[in-house]
Amino acid sequence: MRPGNTILPKAYNNILKVYQMIQKHIDAFPDDASRFPNFKQASGYRPIYSRGAAGPIKGAMNLAEYFHGPDGLSDITTTHPEHAVNPATWNADNPYLELSEKPAHQVILDILDKEPAGTVVVLSVGPLTNISKAISQSPSTFAKARRLVSMGGTLDVPGNTSATSEFNFFADPYAAQHVLDHVQQIAQPYPFDFVLVPLDVTSRHTIPYGRLISERESSPLQEFTSALLRRPRGVMKVLGLPDEFEMHDPLAAWFVIRTCGDGTPEPGWGVKKRKFVVEKTGEYTKGMCVVDRRGGTNEVAATTRAVEGIVVKDEKERERESTNGKAESEGVNVLSKWPDTSIFIKEMMRRVFPIES
Repeated sequence: MRPGNTILPKAYNNILKVYQMIQKHIDAFPDDASRFPNFKQASGYRPIYSRGAAGPIKGAMNLAEYFHGPDGLSDITTTHPEHAVNPATWNADNPYLELSEKPAHQVILDILDKEPAGTVVVLSVGPLTNISKAISQSPSTFAKARRLVSMGGTLDVPGNTSATSEFNFFADPYAAQHVLDHVQQIAQPYPFDFVLVPLDVTSRHTIPYGRLISERESSPLQEFTSALLRRPRGVMKVLGLPDEFEMHDPLAAWFVIRTCGDGTPEPGWGVKKRKFVVEKTGEYTKGMCVVDRRGGTNEVAATTRAVEGIVVKDEKERERESTNGKAESEGVNVLSKWPDTSIFIKEMMRRVFPIES
């Protein structure tokens, strides 16, 4: 957990609010417990929950409170005080989460160190700060992950924070570039791979707000989801954008769910190698994924275009870079194909929202 929609203490509490809400919903509707199979598991297993970095690796901290409200959940504890965190619920013996005092990046490394190599999939749906810190502390341990999936960036469509940038890359471009550089260098013995899920894909997966927001609010879950979605809906209206909820993070999670077995995507999913760099300091382009669209690279002649002109590498230099594992990367895997959007939306509605699809 690290700040994104709001500052760290509020972001941390938001997960606790969600767990409390689910328990209230199950208490009121016991038959719905099957919709939350990993909630309060009978085995006694509890997910580890910890605080991450309080800000970016470098540069100013940027939040999305204008869109998500001062608490990151549309100020839900002001509009609906019954959803405020109950401190009595969150003692060390609570049945929901193992609350750790370790920083998030250390928890990630502990899990990867404990589990067999190639069995853990890491999903990042926020700025890549904690992932970057984990890599910096122990790159060899992080390389034991089976896959890193990151929702972030935009390559060929406009940004959602600035004209050119998606929020997660905008919030910590230094961390984004560090992670992208690193994942292109991980080699055997571990079968590691990386998949970026950018706005290019996620912005095509939408659900009308009218299907998600209930005016009757006949259950705790309906009340909670309706309350937290009303503010984003209002912002979209003010901006003159479609009355639709874009499923950025849910799509990345859905991709992980559908590929977390042996890592082989189901039919309909596909990735494509893309080469780009992240602008870290631009006045108007911070967080932008800069794709070189000029052409002019000649792999046979080992020439490539660069800011300073044309770079030519002789045979010895290419051989030396290959030996040292520093040969020019082919880029990173970017999600480029997906199954019929209606399948995802139907499953999303069935699993999460108490509204008939």
